[in-house]
Amino acid sequence: MNKKLFSFVSVLSLLGIAATSLSACNSTREVKFNYSETPYEDILGSKTNNEAHNYDALKVNPTDTPLREDFAYGVDASMVYEVEKNGGVYYNQAGQEQDVFQILNQNGVNFLRLRLWNQPSDRYGREYGGGNNTVEVDIELAKRAQAANMNIMIDFHYSDFWADPDKQWIPKDWGSARKEEVPNLLYEFTRDTLQQFKDAGVNVNAVQVGNEINNGLVDQYGKINWSDSSSSFDYIAELLSAGIKASNEIFPDAYTMIHLANGGNADEFETFFTNLDARGVNYDIIGASFYPYLSGTIENLEKCLNNIVEITNKPVIIAETSWGFTTDYNEYTANQFDESDAETGGYLISEQAQATMIRDLINLLANIPNQMGLGIFYWEPAWLPVEGASWATASGQSYAYHGDDLHRNNYEDGLNSWANQGLFSYSGKALSSIQTYKLIKEGGQNVSEETSLRADYDASNPKTVTINLAANETLPSTYPVITDFDAYRDREVIWSEESISAVANKGTYTVEGIVDGQFEITMIAYCIENYVVDPGFENQGESDSIVSPWNIRSSTPSGEKVVKLDRKSDTRSGTTDLNWYYASASFTFDVYQTINNMPAGTYDLRTYVLTPTQSQFKHDYLIIYIVINGVTTECDMTDKLAGWSAGYQEASILNINIPANATVEIGIKGSAVAGAWGHNDDWELVQAA
Repeated sequence: MNKKLFSFVSVLSLLGIAATSLSACNSTREVKFNYSETPYEDILGSKTNNEAHNYDALKVNPTDTPLREDFAYGVDASMVYEVEKNGGVYYNQAGQEQDVFQILNQNGVNFLRLRLWNQPSDRYGREYGGGNNTVEVDIELAKRAQAANMNIMIDFHYSDFWADPDKQWIPKDWGSARKEEVPNLLYEFTRDTLQQFKDAGVNVNAVQVGNEINNGLVDQYGKINWSDSSSSFDYIAELLSAGIKASNEIFPDAYTMIHLANGGNADEFETFFTNLDARGVNYDIIGASFYPYLSGTIENLEKCLNNIVEITNKPVIIAETSWGFTTDYNEYTANQFDESDAETGGYLISEQAQATMIRDLINLLANIPNQMGLGIFYWEPAWLPVEGASWATASGQSYAYHGDDLHRNNYEDGLNSWANQGLFSYSGKALSSIQTYKLIKEGGQNVSEETSLRADYDASNPKTVTINLAANETLPSTYPVITDFDAYRDREVIWSEESISAVANKGTYTVEGIVDGQFEITMIAYCIENYVVDPGFENQGESDSIVSPWNIRSSTPSGEKVVKLDRKSDTRSGTTDLNWYYASASFTFDVYQTINNMPAGTYDLRTYVLTPTQSQFKHDYLIIYIVINGVTTECDMTDKLAGWSAGYQEASILNINIPANATVEIGIKGSAVAGAWGHNDDWELVQAA
């Protein structure tokens, strides 16, 4: 037995997990949920809401194949307590005030997920916001949901506030503990918390051990060191096994779930879960966050989930998803989702689009082999935009960005960032899309074949495409159409012979084609010879790791994922950009590409960066550079960082003389304070005009 395995087994023994049963720990037990159908009386209030929504017009097709009988039609409605405390009211389809969990249940919801933070307030009791989900708050919500025939899942963040791949701040009460003490602290917290639910009469059906733990949990100890992931996974296995053990002790029939973000990232999921399985972590379910405008395509998600089911033989749940029904604002909203996300994610912005997106994901789950698609959870359908129900207070933002309470004076209380992705209107009226689960259970409504209504075409502002002749690119083979289900679907485009001939040469051309056999379109094609390979990071694979032809020369802190690929909504074009961010300490990075055998000539180098302002998070330097036969020329962007609202800023080095057979290197390097971030997209190395 090697030294690392001996250390791992020793800790498990301290937690009461016998070392001799390590190989048996990775057994797979059958997961099967049971749901209550106990009759209950409607809890109605005196208020009414006459806002109009066309519930009968909603189109929902049934799934291609039947779902498993115990399919989890879930929601994460952790904000309800805070919304109601600040005056929010919920109304059913008839316009009557009603208990929100009853409204959800009567529209097909059978499972409630609740996030849980250790201590979401500062030393003076000032709450962090985002629902302030303590055990006391969650018990109250769980009891109401259970009375409405919902199962309960508790989502342990093991932090005092939001935990995700970018931040997993260790709880304040654990901050002085030694590394070897933290697994037992996690075990005791999980056990004692679940015991409180049990004592309150709440039957917990599923326990999520950590939230979006792609890069680890409970910093500073539980990070994955990606330069030597084996040792860090040993410790992560200890942490997860401690939480699973606590869950099994208090609720032996509850199933445990391990949850990652980036549901379209097959490589990341495979790496993570094969490492857990190799260490005998005895979890039951795999959870994946998938937001269509953040997490890749539905095809990426399908590949990821099918692959991980085949490898692990574990059922999968889409643990978080959502879509927008409006882009309107009110005085309490700061919408994260906007128009730019629509085409990226593949749907219009409407109640019908929400329903189509939900049905598409459920249909994907229905088609996972051996009925291993276990369920879906819509994230925060009931987060209404009322004063006080924000994503974070000033104290909460201090903790979110810095891991402590010491910077609250630098922030103002935040606003609601999610209301326009809910399943209730801003005034609390149930939207037509809230019916989607129920309609799928019942076989659909207004069932029909999806019809293309029009190409996504604006004659006054046609789409553009850049064609890199140096990479042998041609015109795209598909073009998006908009359907009667409020979705963008790619359909075949046939280009005119004149257009095909034109784009074989450098220049700018108006090209014409026929989409889906019926729609005439034109596009503007920019044909260039760009000698940067993969200039927009679109061909880097499915993980967030940087691969050839791009390379990381260096980054600090060593072993941390300081620089990576990003597939959220901050791209300049396409679906991918380069991203740098590190929350815990100052950091540096240097990313480059080597180009050989360029023709001699005079060239321009351009790229684009998006960053915070220097007053928000300081960059000590941010430099674009080109190296020709060992001689470096730089473009220093440090004093030109304009902030997120200003959008991408161009960085350029012009009139560069490159001799024949030169070795050319292009790159971007930076140094910044903890919490700083940035994005880089769209490189060009082209002959000067």
